[in-house]
Amino acid sequence: MSKKTKEQIVDVEVVLTGGLRFASRLPSTSPFLRNLYVALGQREVPEHQRQGFLLQLPVDAGKTACSFMSTDLIFLQTRPPVLVEPQSAQAPVLPQSRTAPAAPPRPNHVVIDDFLTPAENWQLLGYALESQAQFEGSKVIGTLEDYRKSQVLYAIKHSRWRDVFLNRLKLHLPHIQASLGASSFSVGEFEIQLTASGDGDYFKAHADHSPETRNTAAREITYVYYFHREPKSFAGGALLIYHDRPEQLAYESLRSVTAVAPRNNCLVLFASACWHELDVVRCPSGQFADSRFTVNGWLHPQGR
Repeated sequence: MSKKTKEQIVDVEVVLTGGLRFASRLPSTSPFLRNLYVALGQREVPEHQRQGFLLQLPVDAGKTACSFMSTDLIFLQTRPPVLVEPQSAQAPVLPQSRTAPAAPPRPNHVVIDDFLTPAENWQLLGYALESQAQFEGSKVIGTLEDYRKSQVLYAIKHSRWRDVFLNRLKLHLPHIQASLGASSFSVGEFEIQLTASGDGDYFKAHADHSPETRNTAAREITYVYYFHREPKSFAGGALLIYHDRPEQLAYESLRSVTAVAPRNNCLVLFASACWHELDVVRCPSGQFADSRFTVNGWLHPQGR
């Protein structure tokens, strides 16, 4: 924003993919307002090259906040108009950590674009839609309640898609292991499920591997494959990968988390012991076909 402009309160309205609208009031000198313009400017960059970052817009006089990925922003309106200097729209201003002056290393994860062929991607969506009646409420291991909300198709493990994903993952396995710094291993047990996340769905912070839990002790690598209708009809649903086990105030610093936006036909992999979270999904239509779909699961080393 121009340094010559006197600070004033600005009415801000944002529109996200899927048609979601949120309004707020911010000082014209707010770094968050500048970050909104950065996010809007990145829409000129090809989608696969965009560097998304997490934004939290205060709403309801700061009593609540709307969290979304910068790549989901499609429209921004301000009253009165806010002038932006060209150099101010190049990089986001992230808040400084309250506990550490330097940013810790980014958590290891691997992203593979175009994991399936376009035809396979389209066929998988058709399979998900045709199987709607077989989806059931998601569960978590243990007795925790209200920890996860989504619908899961467990029957995918009996379909041809199990072999498609297993064989494709095996082709990429040397690259995946090297990128994650994981020991080389052959795949033993292979877990797979298909998840549909609709409006208001989420999965709170957790790790997929626990040495104390028999069902998860052998999980080595977690994979998440994203697919959805085009154009995308939902917002949110980012995968949040934490450096360490998140505390209650996990959002105090953007330095403690990496947000990975759900992109169609994209596969994300990370160590199963890494803490992560599914941010809330917003799907205004409420239609199953407009959900955030994933094929997700875990690789076990052979012999474990």
